[in-house]
Amino acid sequence: MLRAGFTEIEITPPSTADLIGYEFRQQELPAGNAGVHDPLFARVLVLDDGTGKLAALVSLDHCILLAPLARQIRRALASKLKTSADRILVCCTHTHSGPFYEKSPWLIERVSTAAAQAAGLTYPVTVTTQNAPLGIGYNRRVITGDGLRHCWNPQEFPALQPGPSADPTCTVVVLRQTNGPRQFILWSVGAHPVVLGKTSRVISADWPGRACRLIEQTLPGAHSLFLLGACGDIHPWVATQEEPSQLELVANTASSLVCLLAQATRPGDTAAALRITTKTWRGLDLTLWNLAGVWIAGLPVELFSELSASLRQGLAGPLVVATCANGWTGYWPTRQAFAEGGYEVDGARAMGRKPGDGERLVATVVQMAKGRAA
Repeated sequence: MLRAGFTEIEITPPSTADLIGYEFRQQELPAGNAGVHDPLFARVLVLDDGTGKLAALVSLDHCILLAPLARQIRRALASKLKTSADRILVCCTHTHSGPFYEKSPWLIERVSTAAAQAAGLTYPVTVTTQNAPLGIGYNRRVITGDGLRHCWNPQEFPALQPGPSADPTCTVVVLRQTNGPRQFILWSVGAHPVVLGKTSRVISADWPGRACRLIEQTLPGAHSLFLLGACGDIHPWVATQEEPSQLELVANTASSLVCLLAQATRPGDTAAALRITTKTWRGLDLTLWNLAGVWIAGLPVELFSELSASLRQGLAGPLVVATCANGWTGYWPTRQAFAEGGYEVDGARAMGRKPGDGERLVATVVQMAKGRAA
């Protein structure tokens, strides 16, 4: 029988911490930050599948982690939980109002403490899932008669007509306690956490953090953990605002659908199994979980939405896409996007990407699924 435990622990940085996410803020505005709009958290879900090796899924309210720090955290949690590092998946929500650390013993200690607490109190659970389109995001890359233009905010660029995300799927996985009120709600959708914009200097988990709180306030016994889907070319329709209250609209929309889907799930299987496959491919630490038939793909990339849609087609069964996971290697555009250009493509080229690499990444994950191992 599968057992699960959950803990969250605050990881809000001090006022001296710089915020990552926008070059303008980093280059033009004062160092540090202007205080806390909402605290940042590390959320840890620990799973015991009866094999004698625990597994942990971590969601950090940070923008990115580079691979070396992500590996340090994975090793630390593996040691704390007496398991192997390939059974630890560390993800960032990608908030653009959080800090960036190349090294952080303090963060490692906090996340290790949370993992130990989660492992110390697990409950038998069933696993169920639902998914539906959630149209909170649009494709910020707009092809016009003059070529590619970026729509950073529909209010600022009214002449542009951005299209929807190629993969608006919101996937919700509910791990429901079999003998009590607890339900651990894991959910994913792809849209940049950039409601707060480049002039904002307050610390915030942006719309995913607020949505997690609303889910927990709405559903009795709920604990919520967000994983970022494919957002490499996707902005929320309310984006780059200076007023933090604008978070509410996007967060309310997301949390409402998650709550509806969570309540629509049917009783799950008490014999739920967990299978984990890992692969180091071109320096990327790829992780693929299969949890009771639900795929969880942990990818250290900012994936374009069309590639996420292709991955969804290539895998049989529901899929949770978790980007900015086990590190970060920048944008992974489609082959077509390489032909169109743009700053995402420039960044991808600077990091060694070539046309077709995104499609090859998707094919690699599909092959991992076909050869999955316990």
